[in-house]
Amino acid sequence: MRASLTICATTLLLAAASSAVAQDFKGKDINLYVGSGAGGPYDAYARLLGRHLGKHLPGNPAVVVQNMPGASGRRLISFMTNVAPKDGTAIATIQRGNAFEPLMGGAHFDVEAIAWIGNVNNETNVCMVWHTSPVNTIEDVRTRGMVVGSSGPASTDSIYPNVLNHLHGMKFKVVEGYKSATEVHIAMERGEAEGRCGISWDTLQALNADWLRDRKIRILVQIGLDRVPELASVPSVFDLAKTEEERQIWALWAAPLKMGRPFFAPPGMAAERVTVLRRAFDAAMNDPELRAEAAKMNLAIAPMTGEQVAQLLRQVYATPNAVVEKAAAASKGR
Repeated sequence: MRASLTICATTLLLAAASSAVAQDFKGKDINLYVGSGAGGPYDAYARLLGRHLGKHLPGNPAVVVQNMPGASGRRLISFMTNVAPKDGTAIATIQRGNAFEPLMGGAHFDVEAIAWIGNVNNETNVCMVWHTSPVNTIEDVRTRGMVVGSSGPASTDSIYPNVLNHLHGMKFKVVEGYKSATEVHIAMERGEAEGRCGISWDTLQALNADWLRDRKIRILVQIGLDRVPELASVPSVFDLAKTEEERQIWALWAAPLKMGRPFFAPPGMAAERVTVLRRAFDAAMNDPELRAEAAKMNLAIAPMTGEQVAQLLRQVYATPNAVVEKAAAASKGR
């Protein structure tokens, strides 16, 4: 009986909050900011959500997508933290790794204070090798080595092979300086690089399905908190880990992949308003029209609620400092 009363009270509070927000949202625009340029995957997911979120919000406001690239997402975080209105009319999506930068000694902002609305998908990255390379398995990398391309030290294309070298004795040689993933792929086709260690499995399926179909690449290892069912025979980095500390280090570097494409609102927002945004996000993720459009765009949908995103971050930030320091050192090849 007490549980029923609690559920009823929660429902009434949410309904009251929705009614109040409806008055504020009606006839207004919600600005959805993207921390990267137009045309990329974060932009694609933001525009997909923007086309469907408004009909699930009270007052049915229009959602306007605006790009605010700069400093790898830090410019947008600063704007959302210090400038953006806290009434629900400003929401944003940033690079998945941004939320973990304070833990690793990077940007300084209060992750727990941010109002996490939800996450669109859950990703697993892979290391791939071009078919002309003599490397067939991840163990071959330990014995003969492999050249992989990357844009720079902050890219997962550098971080993952460095951690594999440091923890498991692999012999990846990371060649940095490529301006984009496309340039790395061209280098693979030309034989300048043997592969790449940090591409999302979803992205690979969406943009380079012909490579998989024609067996132009081999998948060596998968990196993520969740395994890809289609890659049952491909080892995970957690299979390589021999100690609890190694598993913790990989959990730190795999957690951003679980975040996928996160959406959030500014810190300091009223709790009931955060709840309204979260439930609208959840409804949009389950909207058949959004799902159908995502399928046509080859965008994978595997959402998390805002509460689940916040819980994941709390778990990761509880990692012992000594492990965090070793994870950061491993990512730089030290």
